Amino acid sequence: MIGKVFKLALLAGAGVAAWKAATRHAPGSFYEQALRSGAAEVEASKSAQLRGASAELRRFAQEMEHDHNELNQQLSEASGLEVPQPDARQLAMLRQLDANQGAEYDRAWLRHMARSHAKAIRLYQQTVDHAGPGAQVASKALPKLREHARRVEELQRTPREVRSTEPQATI
Repeated sequence: MIGKVFKLALLAGAGVAAWKAATRHAPGSFYEQALRSGAAEVEASKSAQLRGASAELRRFAQEMEHDHNELNQQLSEASGLEVPQPDARQLAMLRQLDANQGAEYDRAWLRHMARSHAKAIRLYQQTVDHAGPGAQVASKALPKLREHARRVEELQRTPREVRSTEPQATI
């Protein structure tokens, strides 16, 4: 009897391990979604460094690019997946952002960052809550994602000095 229970336990454990291995790379898996989202964050941050009107926003975008590149590397190493390019929907959103200029660009970028970080935090938290593949990486990343969301909210509330797009008069 004990032998049968032991065999069943082994089979159940093997089944769970096989399921986790299969879902690690499945389309729509945590890793795939997190990597694609992270790639889009990097591209949006690069754009903001070039197009942002506020020096504070450009500095934050530089930090975001660094942090998301670092997280993408961790996700890639943990999953064995390459960091993908942003998908068609994400590229369309980036083009839509780039259609703005000056302070309007900053507002649009911050709205986008607020939405994308809220979505990322939900994805990472669900992964942690369900102890799915990637839960350890997700758990370590959540504080940084929450910090980004907090900073985005702060930047949305705070008036910023905007760089002038017109040449300065010299005397």
